[in-house]
Amino acid sequence: MSRNPYIIDDQEPTLCESVFVFMDILGYSDLMLQSQSANKEQPALRDIHSALLASRRRLESQTLFSISRKDFYALKSFTDNIVIGWPVHSDAQAEFGIAFPRLAEFQFNMAIRGYFVRGAISVAPAYVDEVVVFGDALAQAYKGESILARDPRIIFTDSAVRAVERHLKYYSQAANAPHVRDILKDADGQWFLNYLESVLIAEDTLGPLYNEFMQHKIAVEKKLSEHTSNPEIWAKYAWVAGYHNYFCDLHTNHFDDEHRVNIELFKSTPSLIAGEDDSNVQ
Repeated sequence: MSRNPYIIDDQEPTLCESVFVFMDILGYSDLMLQSQSANKEQPALRDIHSALLASRRRLESQTLFSISRKDFYALKSFTDNIVIGWPVHSDAQAEFGIAFPRLAEFQFNMAIRGYFVRGAISVAPAYVDEVVVFGDALAQAYKGESILARDPRIIFTDSAVRAVERHLKYYSQAANAPHVRDILKDADGQWFLNYLESVLIAEDTLGPLYNEFMQHKIAVEKKLSEHTSNPEIWAKYAWVAGYHNYFCDLHTNHFDDEHRVNIELFKSTPSLIAGEDDSNVQ
């Protein structure tokens, strides 16, 4: 018997309301081209394979649900794309509760290895197996990833936002809802997964994962330095830097200037091309 929750014995493939995510790795094509031109394809393959393998193992963890006859999700990957569907059994709140921490941990673990992920979450009919991925959930998530996500963030499509808004109404105070710390609203109005929340997974008992958080800072600063001559790509990592520092601001009880990305690497204010006391300035 297949553990894929979309496959029902003796039944034809059938669409099922799902929490669905479509993700890809930022700069994957450039990575292949650059490694080829530098004759470093094998080391590049080894590195990204290791990062994906480690991150996917965390994403696929089913330890808490090993007694179930079916998995809670179906996952399919091809080249740099990963799609995951969680069939919805009620109103998607439980599925969000399973999906969000796994997706956040996957995105965070890829980032600290230097691979930043972009994607979109939808809630709509889908079908996922080894043969085909199909449904409106895929169409929405693909459009969200390719048009709306833009930066290394996993955004919420309109259908996912509506589902979260419905869940928030279950609580007398929306701030008490479990999703509140999992989601942030960006300056352009897009909701996105707060993947840095992963470092606070053991906040009450062990405190933040400081070493991993510093690895994220270092990875972002490295990308900013590498792409200063490519404004379009540099801007994406400047976004991550701003998000990283905002997360520090949200949790000043844990993080200080030591943990922040160096603002000199990504500040967006203009400056003079020479000092005011420079004799060349007229």
